[in-house]
Amino acid sequence: MIPGRRRGWPLIALLAFALVALLRAAGTLESFERHLGDQRTRFLQHEAPSDVVIIGIDARSLAELRQWPWERRQHAALIDRLAQANPKRLFIDIDFSSPSTAEDDSLLESALARWPHSRIVLPAFLQPASGADSELVLTQPLERFASHATLASVNLQPGSDGLVRRIHSSWRIGDRTLPSVVVTDATSLPESPDLPIDFALSPASFTFFSYSDVLAGRVAADEFNGKSVYVGATAVELGDMVPVPVYRTLPGVALLALASQSLANGLPWSPPDWSYLLALAVLTGACTAFFARHRWRANLLALMGLVLAICIASVYGYFARRFIIEVVPALLALMLALGIVTLKSLDVQTLRALFFSLRLRRRNALLKSIVESAEEGILGIDQQGALQTVNPAAARLFGYDGNALIGTPLNRLLPSLPALDAATLESLAGSVSEHDAQSAAGASFPAEVSVSRVRLKDEVLYTAIVRDISERKERQRGLEYRATHDPLTSLPNRAELASHLGRTLAAVAPAESVALLMLDLCRFKEVNDTLGHDLGDRVLCEVAFRFQAALAKDGFVARIGGDEFTVVLGGVRDTAQLADVCTRLHACLRKPIDVRGLAIDVGLSVGIALYPEHAADAETLLRHADVAMYVSKRRGTPFEHYEAAHDQHSIRKLTMVSELRAALADNQLSLYFQPQVNLRTGRAASVEALLRWRHPRLGAVSPAEFIAAAEPTDLIEPLTEWTLREALAQAARWNALGLQLRVAVNLSARMLQNAQFPARLQALLRESGVAPRWLELEITESAMLQDPARALDVIRRIHALDVQISIDDFGTGYSSLGYLRDLPVHALKLDKSFVIDMQERADDRAIVESTAQMARALRLQVVAEGVETEWHARFLAAAGYDLAQGYWYSPALSAADCTLWVTSFNARGEEQPRMAIG
Repeated sequence: MIPGRRRGWPLIALLAFALVALLRAAGTLESFERHLGDQRTRFLQHEAPSDVVIIGIDARSLAELRQWPWERRQHAALIDRLAQANPKRLFIDIDFSSPSTAEDDSLLESALARWPHSRIVLPAFLQPASGADSELVLTQPLERFASHATLASVNLQPGSDGLVRRIHSSWRIGDRTLPSVVVTDATSLPESPDLPIDFALSPASFTFFSYSDVLAGRVAADEFNGKSVYVGATAVELGDMVPVPVYRTLPGVALLALASQSLANGLPWSPPDWSYLLALAVLTGACTAFFARHRWRANLLALMGLVLAICIASVYGYFARRFIIEVVPALLALMLALGIVTLKSLDVQTLRALFFSLRLRRRNALLKSIVESAEEGILGIDQQGALQTVNPAAARLFGYDGNALIGTPLNRLLPSLPALDAATLESLAGSVSEHDAQSAAGASFPAEVSVSRVRLKDEVLYTAIVRDISERKERQRGLEYRATHDPLTSLPNRAELASHLGRTLAAVAPAESVALLMLDLCRFKEVNDTLGHDLGDRVLCEVAFRFQAALAKDGFVARIGGDEFTVVLGGVRDTAQLADVCTRLHACLRKPIDVRGLAIDVGLSVGIALYPEHAADAETLLRHADVAMYVSKRRGTPFEHYEAAHDQHSIRKLTMVSELRAALADNQLSLYFQPQVNLRTGRAASVEALLRWRHPRLGAVSPAEFIAAAEPTDLIEPLTEWTLREALAQAARWNALGLQLRVAVNLSARMLQNAQFPARLQALLRESGVAPRWLELEITESAMLQDPARALDVIRRIHALDVQISIDDFGTGYSSLGYLRDLPVHALKLDKSFVIDMQERADDRAIVESTAQMARALRLQVVAEGVETEWHARFLAAAGYDLAQGYWYSPALSAADCTLWVTSFNARGEEQPRMAIG
């Protein structure tokens, strides 16, 4: 017994226990515990009796059936083959989202419906709604398949180390709970939502058959009687490999079978945290008290015995009772207690001697520990490049016996390295590089090599850490492909287009051009809206295939988004070559696309921009081709070349809405009024309000231009409201002067789809104090086309306010005469295109007269615009027109000028009626 050490042991025990408890709570010890657990699992790895049978879609099955994905009739045939046996359970882990035919779907549905045993389990899984969305959606088989089966989740969630060690017993999305595959046949569900997987159980415990062998009848039906049958992908090339401990990777279906067998054998369990911490505290206290009473040699032997006992207890508890004991916290607490007790007992000279000894041994021990226990291949190299040590991982990596490699040059394993000497090794020290490595069998594989220098006494050695990066290279190639190609059509995407275009522009010959063709499908939006995005995607795939077939190797085809494609043509010398390419592209779409028995016809608009004629860089070239494509779509032509005028129009149109919004706020808009003359009385009876915009930079902007720009946007509503408010305010001023003038305002087609507009109009009338009969709203025939029923309801509600409604630009629209019968309108306004030339054209005169006759039959007023001569006025009066407007009377005037004109005109009419109105 050592004096002075007994009194302080409780504090040492408390300190050791508190530190370990904190490290455990912070998760610092978790990775060490996992590592020890994996080693224990490897030690206990064994085969166990199992009723699980795996039917694998392996490489041989893929080779025999010669395609992937397989037609659904193959799965139907497999189900019918297994139905001849009596399996306890059948789970089919196959993604049914691949394209199929109606016949194949019927065959699979019938096979599911005929299944005579317990319901087949089909997979469902949760996945993000999009690449930028964290919301999960449930992907499951079609309802026609799901109704004959049990759906179960196949989601696997890796832990913090990237390995799948557990599986959720169920997943919840919204108000729906989806059980995991492993619990669908369990007699009772476990209490814990996370089920640990027993990796001590070897996958060799399961019976394995090839999918093609079962399908061909080469496996007896008795093999499946009373068994749990799992069907899924096991071929590496199908990509369904899951990272796991011990085995590195396993096929997803094998991992699900392993989890199911783990549940059947009994899940491992751990003691509650409070009981474990209590036991740890007791153990730490007892051992610390023991260490305080004995010399360090006896304590060291005791510690070694305790470590061995704890490890044996951990292995036995897991093997015999499925009981998991955390080893690392206990070992750490004991070592801390022993270390503190020992340090407390040493004097200064002893501590100095100890640290000196540790410093001398540290590097050798560290190097040996790294070389022997690391999972990476580690090679010890002398200054001449010869191997001095080879750890077991390196021996396995290269396929050699480790002892046989001692003394051989490193170049034998890494042929791509230069001749090695002290100078070369020194230059490689501290670097990481990639080389082609060669195994004992002569196979080559990519390896990452890290070289570092280690100085031991007077000798300099080097260590090379070698890692097989074949999987990383394969993943990198896959990521590069996905980053540069469209996942739907497998065509190059926008990023790859930019890269290819840059290379092509840099290499173009001086006498040649590079053409960029922007392709946009016509009527494709109707396909998506009518038939759904699934069929739309299949149409896009077929279009991409046809484009590639039509161009062969003549051009670079890419899909840059939606239904937009591009073609890059290098070495262009004349426009005939471009016309030929466009002709081929249009021709390949002439034959309708057959999708699920539907013949779908899509058109094509093509815009062409040339380098260097139209643009000096790739970005501008792409924008100019887009401008040309929209011109082609607007004109309905097969293709259009870029013109600078089109670009300026696009830029002006793009900025028009924002500038118009500012104009509305800054009072840059005004109303002009064009008088309408009653042809019977010879007096100005009404006016048409016309919107005018004088832009501070562009001058007078045509209403046709800025109203067309505002029409598709939300700006049309405040613009309409401003116009109505100003028109009603002017009508109120005229009424105050004794002028009884009805004000006509053109109404946007968008407003006829706004169910709130009649109520807003009523509020404006109430605000102005003007009687509703002094307001007239002019609508066009085409305004009814978008949603006739909704527009008719809005018009009837406007009419109920006593507001007059007339049909503007009559004769130029496409509505039926039934609208004239059903609409509550009071007047027709004949378009000026029929009036202006009617003196020279008999057909126009016939239209003018017949319109008046039809209006009288329908008890409607009829108005003519475009009256520019006295002859026009006389003819219209004789034909029975009620009102006329045009330059013969007056152009559109400001409110003040219009007031003077109407007062003067009506005064002259009272004194001497104009002959024009006969």
